[in-house]
Amino acid sequence: MKPIALTLGALTLMAAPAFAQDTLVDADENGTYSMEEMLVVYPDLTEETFAQIDADASGEISLEELAMAQTDGLLPSME
Repeated sequence: MKPIALTLGALTLMAAPAFAQDTLVDADENGTYSMEEMLVVYPDLTEETFAQIDADASGEISLEELAMAQTDGLLPSME
């Protein structure tokens, strides 16, 4: 019984990334998304890609910039 429990535990740990948050949250409720907020949903996002998405160079991603990044293929669509 113990080997089964260990196997199930290991499988659960390996599946954890599949349960990563898939909803972008504006944690500070300022109406835009910071690099830190974006990394929760897009953990592979680089500073370079963030800068490309940030068309107005404000240091934050607006809803419009987010939509354009998804349309342009810079980010996958969140479904």
